[in-house]
Formats: sequence, C-alpha cells, structure tokens
Amino acid sequence: MVKSLTTVGNSQAIILPKHLIEKYHLEKVTLEETSEGILIRPHKSADNPFQKKVEAARASKAQIYERMRAAANDPEIIDFYQQESQWADIDLNISDE
Repeated sequence: MVKSLTTVGNSQAIILPKHLIEKYHLEKVTLEETSEGILIRPHKSADNPFQKKVEAARASKAQIYERMRAAANDPEIIDFYQQESQWADIDLNISDE
C-alpha cells in the first residue's frame, strides 16, 4: 500500500485506512527505524513485563543473532547434535557464512 504524506499544520502525516485501524485496534502506534526503512506497529505499554523483554530483544537483535551464529558454529555443539540420532535430520548450517 502506498500512502502520500499530508500536511497538518507545520508537520507531515500519514492517514491510515479505517480498516487497518480497526483490524489492529490502533489507538497509538510505535515508529521504529529498521535497516529496511520505517516500521509502524501497534504501541504496547512498556509496563507489561513481557513487553519489556520483547523491547529489549528488539534493541539487541544483532547481538542475539551473533550469539546464535557463534553457537551454531561451535564444534562442541555441532558434535553433540551430530552424535545424537534424534537430531540427525536437523540442518546445522543455519548460518549464511
């Protein structure tokens, strides 16, 4: 969906379609800069403990992926999963490297 910016006073705004506002129960939205652009998502109160963990994970996503990549390439971990017959059908090459 392509939307144009609309002038509102000295600012610019995006008008969201009513069906999206109703579908996602929007009252507030959170704007997040990503490597691909701007992500608009429903705002969730940060008072919720689960939401705090989600926000922390989003903030440190690159570090989490790096730890996962390092674990996937750890020889001890690879050996463990290769020795166990129950894990034999799992693809251990999850890294793009």
